[in-house]
Amino acid sequence: MIITKIKRIANTNRFHVYADEEWTGVFLDEILVSGNIKTGAEFDESEFKTIKKENDVKVAFDMAVSYLEKYVVSEKGLKDYLKKKNYSYEVILQVVDKLRDYGFLDDEKFAKNYFETLSASKGKRAIAQKLKQKGVSSEIVENLMDGVDEEAELEKATALADKFVKNRQKDTKTKKKCIAHLIYKGYDYSVAQKAADCAMSNIGENDDWV
Repeated sequence: MIITKIKRIANTNRFHVYADEEWTGVFLDEILVSGNIKTGAEFDESEFKTIKKENDVKVAFDMAVSYLEKYVVSEKGLKDYLKKKNYSYEVILQVVDKLRDYGFLDDEKFAKNYFETLSASKGKRAIAQKLKQKGVSSEIVENLMDGVDEEAELEKATALADKFVKNRQKDTKTKKKCIAHLIYKGYDYSVAQKAADCAMSNIGENDDWV
């Protein structure tokens, strides 16, 4: 194969590289120099593939770091992002391993931060489900949920219940709707029931609650 065109991308250190008139990818200037890639240079496919893999890992790594500076994601979230950028599974794994070693990726820390962000409005059951959907391992999720303060969980559920029953009719129907609302928010039934009891008691006494 022969390098037929190299085109700089704006004012960056990246270049589009074409071989035999076909686009082969985006290359860093350092790889062009170290690999002696220039217009008219000839490579066998195996040699070029090795150079391209080294390049792709560097480009994907830089791209991943930029992405992580803007968004907090799990390992799976980052893998999905790089996959959409058409990087190979092998390249993605190398990038993820490097980022993990450097401390840029930490699913335990991600899960904890995610929980703290959502815990004011959702119960731990709902958050656990969302974390698993984001690819966080069941072990990490279960360890995190085991460490949740039950009193704090009830306190947050009660705060939501107070908002729900405010200005509503004080009756059994309201209480049942409140419990259903809290379960929808991801709280366990027992927590939802206790929170609803607390919220209803805040608007008066009644011995007929069920």
